[in-house]
Amino acid sequence: MSALDRFFVGHEDAPVRQHRLGGIALFALVFVTHLPPDAVGPLSYPFGLRLWPVAVLGLGGGAVGALRGDGVFGALPLGAGPVLGFFAALGAAELTTPSMGLWQGVATGLVAGGLLASIGFALGFGGRYVAGRVLSSA
Repeated sequence: MSALDRFFVGHEDAPVRQHRLGGIALFALVFVTHLPPDAVGPLSYPFGLRLWPVAVLGLGGGAVGALRGDGVFGALPLGAGPVLGFFAALGAAELTTPSMGLWQGVATGLVAGGLLASIGFALGFGGRYVAGRVLSSA
């Protein structure tokens, strides 16, 4: 397997299924916690809408995918899941002005989540490469 294949697809023993399930779980958690309190009651996030934790989850998910030997395509669900959940909740509950529908929220979440997960993956891939070079030269 070439280096380019490993970058996009990952190693053969990479935990791709775990990353997909993790992305789905993070999507559901962020989606439910960012709905209005009248929709989900006490499950709603009590501190308002904060974008920085969602961005950290998106970057961190992509980086975890890289550090675990997964490719870009395997790391995308883990990084994009929480970002997609955030924007889908905004669109579903129409919490923005001007009003953004569900499909606009999903489209925004896919683009922003894909970008954040890709940036996180690049950072994790670079960190893994540097750590491998440092450890192999020691």
